[in-house]
Amino acid sequence: MKIKDFYEISKPLILDGGFATELETTYGKKFSTNLWSASCLYEDPDAIREVHLSYFRAGADIASTCSYQIPVDTFIKEGFTYQESIELIQKSVHIAVEARDVFWKEYQTNKDHECQTKNDNYEIYQTKNDNDQEYQTKNEAKNGKDQERMKPMIALSLGPFGGPLGDYSEYTGNYGNEVNLETLKDFHKKNLNLFKPLLSLIDFIAFETVPSYLEAESICSLLKEENLDIPCWISFSCKNEEQISHGELIIDCVQLCSKIESIVSIGINCVKPRYIEKLVKIIREGLDQNGYEKKYVICYPNGEDFDYYNDKNSHEILSKEFEDYTKIWVELAKSKVIVGGCCKSTPDHIRCIRNVLKN
Repeated sequence: MKIKDFYEISKPLILDGGFATELETTYGKKFSTNLWSASCLYEDPDAIREVHLSYFRAGADIASTCSYQIPVDTFIKEGFTYQESIELIQKSVHIAVEARDVFWKEYQTNKDHECQTKNDNYEIYQTKNDNDQEYQTKNEAKNGKDQERMKPMIALSLGPFGGPLGDYSEYTGNYGNEVNLETLKDFHKKNLNLFKPLLSLIDFIAFETVPSYLEAESICSLLKEENLDIPCWISFSCKNEEQISHGELIIDCVQLCSKIESIVSIGINCVKPRYIEKLVKIIREGLDQNGYEKKYVICYPNGEDFDYYNDKNSHEILSKEFEDYTKIWVELAKSKVIVGGCCKSTPDHIRCIRNVLKN
């Protein structure tokens, strides 16, 4: 998808939900290496495919690839050759595309069957409006509240520098004094280059869980150099309603990232849901005030209210709560929004988001 194509969509979009946690909860996976969920690329690719399918069926418009933690070095440390590592990493895109195509064929078949059933069941649909009777033809009735789904899209998931370190530093941004802008830029450039041969299969590039202004700077510098005509988003991990994890203000990050043409959406992920309302408001206002009204806000918080480094007081966010939250987020973002879920969110959460948006 080209950047101009994204802006022509002009409606709220639904991202999928938690991936690794869904593999753990539904498929009983245990992740003990720094590859995290990417270990399923060789252990159980079918489970990855089924998670993608479950989110498409729940209503997701966008699937994130299982590639959040994919530096080649991490695979090599697990015993794979360089070439085997490349093939496994790129497999994450192919699996997502396969799942999307399976779902889309399934959806089209079901839709055609439903349309035929409606046509068989009635020729005229009658409704009452005050004292008058209004008659709709079968096609007018059929097209009334039904909403056609767009063919789902694929987002290349690229995690932060701290992801493969396995020390939760993607939630602090404390990478040490030896890590500078060039170190971070080189990290993201190497990861992006792994997928250059597959960009025709990808609709978005997602830079996720970015904890610091410095890392955002490195991504912006890279994208400016690459000059890609593919929509990108950048989402931050946040410590509260105003600051990203490393302590910088979210509004400063918005001002930085909004200047990059290929970044079509800025937002937050892997954050407590109760922080999202104010963060969305700040991001939307920041974009609008700087002349970037067409750019989207993206928010995909966790399905539980918890901190990775202190989850003693965690509690589950029920899917109905997520539905109530979504109504607020969409309104604050002025409907220019991508909404989904992160860790411990499920297809039920995504189904509730779909219920909000279709109404």
